[in-house]
Amino acid sequence: MNTASTRLLPAPRVLCAALLLAAPWGAMAADARDAAGNRWEALIEQPGTAPPTTPESGDPDIAQPVSPLFCTGDRAWCVRLIASRNTPQPSLQVQEFVPGEDGPRDRHVGYTGPERDGQFQVWPYIRLAPGLGAPSVPTDPVQAAFENVVVGVVVEQSTGYAGGGASNGTLLLETIYHTDEGVESSSVLSLPVAGQASIRACFSEQDTALRKGACHDEYTFSAALSLLPQGRDMPLLRYASTATRFPAFVSRNRDSLAKGALTDRDLRTARDPACSVERTLRYVSGRYVAEPALPDCSEFTGL
Repeated sequence: MNTASTRLLPAPRVLCAALLLAAPWGAMAADARDAAGNRWEALIEQPGTAPPTTPESGDPDIAQPVSPLFCTGDRAWCVRLIASRNTPQPSLQVQEFVPGEDGPRDRHVGYTGPERDGQFQVWPYIRLAPGLGAPSVPTDPVQAAFENVVVGVVVEQSTGYAGGGASNGTLLLETIYHTDEGVESSSVLSLPVAGQASIRACFSEQDTALRKGACHDEYTFSAALSLLPQGRDMPLLRYASTATRFPAFVSRNRDSLAKGALTDRDLRTARDPACSVERTLRYVSGRYVAEPALPDCSEFTGL
């Protein structure tokens, strides 16, 4: 999957143009499968489907693509983000192919995640085993034949300030399921997957000398999600995160200059044990829940 950010229509209110997110949010190889038959699959960007860099003129209420079209390897299921100039919050355009029909069934699904400014991209998805993901099986045999899926949207935000900046990425997972009336969606997860901050720490020549030239405090956060093979119902997920800080002692919750002169031992990147964790995500009453609960890592993911 192409991980380039996709701008909304109109351009989002971001202050820092670069968003440095290096983490692979989907860390498992394509076509991984669990005991229930749920399948983790890559979504493949379709050539020639990138949206125009300048919004097309016309009715500002008409939705236009704001991401390329991504499809499964068998092209049975495709998705892209769409938005209008008057409604920049994107929704999902889903295409499903029915054997014997000339073209795909095209559906628009309003994703139910929180309202956010930023940049949005489609995340790889999980094709659910038959009978999973919907409150009930449709009576319409065509609708019942469609597979329900879990698909995600990564929301990327950034900001800038004097001598530094910060960015983060939040993964919003949606279950898209079929009913006799069509397609519905339900938000099942929101959690941080990336963060970066650079905080200016030198304001004079004396500061530069005391810090041995290390004039920025640097914070990073990355996380990966994968499918656990032992899941026997809704997918069981593994969340693994890594957080680091440089210099080794710094914190966004206190003044790093108060420490005084740095030593050579301070000038290293240190892994933060509190926010470098592994968790199991279990589907409980319509939402994914971390077991045990995730720590507060806003020091690494906050803007």
